[in-house]
Amino acid sequence: MLVASALFVVLALGACTEEDEINVGPPTIERVRSTDPTTADSAFTSATLGSTLAILGNNLLGTQQVYLNDYPLGVNTAYVTNNSVIVTVGDSVPTVATNPDVPNTLRLVNKAGEAIMEFQTLPPAPQVTQVKNQYVKAGDDLTLFGRYFYFVDTVYFPGEDAFVTTGITTNSAGSSLTVKVPDNVDFSEGQFVRVVTRSGGSATGRNTQIYAERGMVADFDTNGALVWPWEWGWGLSGDMIQPSQPGISSLEGSFAGMNQAFPASYGWNNDKVINLVNWGGVQIFPEGEGYEPSTPATNFDIRFEVAINTTESIEGLEMQIWYPDANGNELSYNIPMSEVIRTTDGSWYTLSANMTRLTNGSTRLNTYGDFLQGDGFAKQLRLVVINTTSNDIQAVLGVDNIRVVRAVN
Repeated sequence: MLVASALFVVLALGACTEEDEINVGPPTIERVRSTDPTTADSAFTSATLGSTLAILGNNLLGTQQVYLNDYPLGVNTAYVTNNSVIVTVGDSVPTVATNPDVPNTLRLVNKAGEAIMEFQTLPPAPQVTQVKNQYVKAGDDLTLFGRYFYFVDTVYFPGEDAFVTTGITTNSAGSSLTVKVPDNVDFSEGQFVRVVTRSGGSATGRNTQIYAERGMVADFDTNGALVWPWEWGWGLSGDMIQPSQPGISSLEGSFAGMNQAFPASYGWNNDKVINLVNWGGVQIFPEGEGYEPSTPATNFDIRFEVAINTTESIEGLEMQIWYPDANGNELSYNIPMSEVIRTTDGSWYTLSANMTRLTNGSTRLNTYGDFLQGDGFAKQLRLVVINTTSNDIQAVLGVDNIRVVRAVN
């Protein structure tokens, strides 16, 4: 009985002590910083999703909850002292990416009251998923599609000090960005575009390239192995290689135009075909530095620009890329155009396909040298507009700047 009574007294004293410690006054917040010890003297007024924060202040012991934009973060008492609370900003915290009217506040609550400070929760770093038209020059407007284009600071272009900090426009959803290409773009420094916001910078890759002035096969202007507007192969009439078509203006010089009801159910006509070939056997594909025959085919993309002017749906319209290899195999790949072309107002979009996506069963190109061989004597590359639907689709369509791009070094 004596031992039991003593133990009860100890437990009671311990409980009273803990209650006394928690029974503090209203909390105050002095600053917020990262948990990184090297930033001990820093003070944050914003943080991105996924961050771990240390809230510093007074009377923080007994903190019941911490809210960011009125969303509870959850408090682990093991990370609470009278002068600090450590919390993690979960992915579910609302930001301007999900709610443009978020209050931008941090609120800490204990039994004696609450403390509030202005604090901005930022969305993740920006993501570039598509360059609308990669064939741009200095002074042109460049439009990017992606996610989290909020609080944009800078858009970087290839070249030393080739960046833009003003005149950048984004939509309210943070899914598109438009910026003017600076004068000092220099492709000897690369070919990638990068967006930097207060949340960080976008990654670079195939989806973030612009045309680096290399690899052109057909620009419908410059004579070489292919001569415009008649000696370039077969398909649409040379009369359709013009600087404009109804509702479509050129990017530069002339382009290949199609103005027709594209026939339903995979129907055929030559006016929807661009078959590039030099019947004299002259090489039409790029060679030289960066286009070494031993390079894996997966390092290259076939790219070109397409513009469509129509009031009809383009669901079911596909662009087929066709190529005959040295063994007589007809390799092809179809790009659903509605997956890339977001507006049918005559503006230009870049379509792209990795070279290894051209297949015939399990047969595909292994190296760039395989592509250079073609079908032996005549090297060919064909684009065909295909309508997979059961109804004709009336549209004006332009194609320009068919090229082979070194997408991976």
